[in-house]
Amino acid sequence: MTASTIEDEDTQELRSFLNSWLIPNDTRTPTETLPALVEDPSAWHGAFAKVPLPDGRQVAGLLVLRDDLRADVAEGSSRRLDGWLEKCPLRVRVVDGELEFSGDGSPQACLLGLATRTVLEGRWKRLRSCPDCKWVFYDQSRNNSRTWCSMYAGSTGRACGSIAKVRRARGRQSA
Repeated sequence: MTASTIEDEDTQELRSFLNSWLIPNDTRTPTETLPALVEDPSAWHGAFAKVPLPDGRQVAGLLVLRDDLRADVAEGSSRRLDGWLEKCPLRVRVVDGELEFSGDGSPQACLLGLATRTVLEGRWKRLRSCPDCKWVFYDQSRNNSRTWCSMYAGSTGRACGSIAKVRRARGRQSA
């Protein structure tokens, strides 16, 4: 496996942020979890160890940032991310031979730094949004062609791939 086929901690944390809006397997009702995480500092730090806890005024901006990044992932682009970087530029430094991105210390700037690092390391193009449940997953396949969150139900998805294949097969049988 190449370095970009393996998901790193920064990408995992970014993906956790993107999946703070989800459609749970059991209810199939879109669920917003970000405001509840902000209200519980220990839950926030458990979910986002590298991102500072936002104050109440920053939640609305984080929701917009998350939705824009989710839209970019779904489209396979980084157009909205680029727009965010124009509005909230990051400083770039070389620290111990590695690029370090920093902003104003806000949660937004930290998340933009994680997204920028993900792009820089070639991992952004491996983020995918399941067409069925909208879960953002990391495609570790060799040829970067995975479509669904999972073929098997579990904590990483609801077996959307299997469900789609069964639907297609039943459609062919009924026709």
